[in-house]
Amino acid sequence: MPKEEKLRTVSTIHGKSFSVNLDEAKLPSGRITERIRVLHPDASAVIPILEDGRIILVKQFRYSIQEETLEIPAGKIDKGETAEECARRELIEETGYSASNLEFLLTYVPAIGYSNERLYFYKGTKLKRIPDYEYPLDEISKLEILSQTEINEKIHSGEIQDGKTIVAMALLSECFK
Repeated sequence: MPKEEKLRTVSTIHGKSFSVNLDEAKLPSGRITERIRVLHPDASAVIPILEDGRIILVKQFRYSIQEETLEIPAGKIDKGETAEECARRELIEETGYSASNLEFLLTYVPAIGYSNERLYFYKGTKLKRIPDYEYPLDEISKLEILSQTEINEKIHSGEIQDGKTIVAMALLSECFK
């Protein structure tokens, strides 16, 4: 199968947890073009489901779109950490709940056209509230606990636009069972 060949990296921007390369690449036809590649750590996301079926979401400000968003808890996998360990840690850090039951659902590549990040989805059940927990105010502004129907309504109204949350709700729908 023909593939594109990287000829050289023209420019690189290094951030705290990722890098962006502007590469010159040769296409199978021989044409030379530019490609942007974001080298991003993998991440885990959790769909935290309470005993009554409601789902815990986090509200947080996203600098890239300059808006507060409503999302399932998620975060990047730290060096030496497994995807499952990350999912457990992020659930606790962002919501103050731990999951006795964590089920792997799917691996998703959210920006396949320019990023190497993979996102591992888990369903967390048998949740336990951690006493005296305080979520990180620099990251999370509040928690919202909603039914699947309420979340779907917020997706269809455009109030929830986060890709991983939309994928998470699709994973819970009948088409994936």
